[in-house]
Amino acid sequence: MQLACRGFEVDLHEMRKGAGKTPAHKTCNLAELVCSNSFKGTQLASAHGLLKNELKMLGSFLLQAAEKARVPAGESLAVDRELFSKEVERLIAESKRITLHSKECADLASDIPTLVAAGPLCSDTLAAQIKELTGGEFLRFFDAIAPVIDNDSIDYSQAFAMNRHEKGETADFINCPLDKETYLEFVKRLQEADCVEEKPFEKKELFEGCLPIEEMARRGTDTLRFGPMRPIGLGKHYAVIQLRAENAQKTLYNMVGFQTRLKWSTQKEIFKLVPALKNAEFARLGCMHRNTFIKSPELLDSALKLKSGKYWFAGQITGAEGYTEAIATGWYAAWNMANFLQGKEDFLPHGTCIRALAEAITAPNKDFQPMNFNFGLLPRPEKLRKSEKKDFFIELSRKNLIIFTRCCQKN
Repeated sequence: MQLACRGFEVDLHEMRKGAGKTPAHKTCNLAELVCSNSFKGTQLASAHGLLKNELKMLGSFLLQAAEKARVPAGESLAVDRELFSKEVERLIAESKRITLHSKECADLASDIPTLVAAGPLCSDTLAAQIKELTGGEFLRFFDAIAPVIDNDSIDYSQAFAMNRHEKGETADFINCPLDKETYLEFVKRLQEADCVEEKPFEKKELFEGCLPIEEMARRGTDTLRFGPMRPIGLGKHYAVIQLRAENAQKTLYNMVGFQTRLKWSTQKEIFKLVPALKNAEFARLGCMHRNTFIKSPELLDSALKLKSGKYWFAGQITGAEGYTEAIATGWYAAWNMANFLQGKEDFLPHGTCIRALAEAITAPNKDFQPMNFNFGLLPRPEKLRKSEKKDFFIELSRKNLIIFTRCCQKN
């Protein structure tokens, strides 16, 4: 969509529209979200909020689609998956410069400038082509999906609506408390639970930012109480599970931070130990799915262009972990691709969130692993106080984007 709005004729290849579902997808629709339905925080004082603000100022079509499909989630941007997918399909269908090919891309033609945004479920055929193109092996890890619960099956006499620290005007989360005895039994069952059969390299390849709930439980009895079940800001409870709306009608709720690879029958048994979920009906149970990414530090330059040939890469295949990060790298790769083809310079300044993310995934790194955007990627003065950092980053991003906008107008 960014290339089309720059005047280019675009051939979009999306195999799922014609070939059907994958092991993780439930539909054949474009842009179906398969993990969480949250794009994370929106506040400028948060790293993801600042990243979203840049995308908003730069005219991100996907961020606009997410806003249209938004469901209540406190200070986070969470979406109705179906509405989000439909909005993306509408935008593509209405573009006069985009031709959608509902089939697998069987050949990465060397004479056609190409942007590869295969996502975490790159097909075997395309993966083989990319491997041949890059001359190297893929890295990969296994990401986990959290369960979704039918709203009518939640016992609200054992739950309460409240945002953590009472932030926001409305209480967008359903909180399911556990007393100490129940929590300890819950953790014990998780530690001893049966999981889907592990692949030889699976445990080593798990992404630290999205660990399965049972893996966290095995790291210590109190790990969950200081992680996704932390009760701080939610009253005097020993532990709390938060549920977030999965769709606009609020008929479905996602178990926040409860990605899992437990066997489905085991999930039902353990999660029903929670008083508010004793009669829970699951619209979707957790599962694992493959996430494939390339060795970006070795293969890509800071514009996300393959160091040899007219190929650009974007999204999770680059090692940029997260929905907002995928959107940001997609915007940046398309922008740089258009500039390259038009003989223009890149005017996105150093210090902006998007450029910092691109530089982080392409900088030399022997132990490269997927990364979410965070304040640690942005440059700062050495003696900057911790209390001053967020305001500094907000002002830095604002100034850089003003410079960028002026440069764009001149070109």
